[in-house]
Amino acid sequence: MIEIDDAGSGSLVGGTGIGVMRVETGEYIFKIIPLVFFQHPYFSEKKYQEYVIKIIKLSFRRFGVSKTEPVSICRGYIFDALRKWLEQEGYNWSSTKIEGMLQYRVEESFNDYVIRLGLPRNFIQHARYAFGFHRLLKWVFADYENRAKLCKSGWKSWNKWCQVPCTMVSTHALKETYCLKCGKYIKKDEPVITIEYTTNRYWAIPLHTGCCPTRLPENYPQELQRL
Repeated sequence: MIEIDDAGSGSLVGGTGIGVMRVETGEYIFKIIPLVFFQHPYFSEKKYQEYVIKIIKLSFRRFGVSKTEPVSICRGYIFDALRKWLEQEGYNWSSTKIEGMLQYRVEESFNDYVIRLGLPRNFIQHARYAFGFHRLLKWVFADYENRAKLCKSGWKSWNKWCQVPCTMVSTHALKETYCLKCGKYIKKDEPVITIEYTTNRYWAIPLHTGCCPTRLPENYPQELQRL
């Protein structure tokens, strides 16, 4: 049996991972749908769904998948075009909830991918909602100039919040934490630069004083971009 699952379709940062596994042997392939397919103009054209088919064709060739071998696919929207292709090609497929080994491996593979993009390991591995939109937006705002290009900018939520007004204030850390720009430790009461803004609620991003961003989201009144 072949199982197909995705990871990262709800992550603001990075592309989306597709995992394919043959259950009986543990053979496994993981590929990333490039981030560009979640940016303009490709996202609105749903080109990412076409890329999924490309990944599955490659995986099926490597595994030697026959038309009679059972294929189970996650129910997610990202596989809409794939389901049509499998039906047209006469494969023995079904949509289901993917659990167990493939789900674990795909999530771990995606974690490794976003860590290579720069997300701190402890940022994604020790939080219940590691890939929540507003949590990832904090990481992006901590170094907007370099990280905005890593986002799924075709999303309506990104376009709604990416230019939210921010201010930077000089203050002291209220608790032990770590800097979302350099990833290093911040001690309680240590002097910090705090980026403040409001989206679904008030957010504050404490940074080392030497990690002050050179650029915040554009279209701000110029005086708000400097202490």
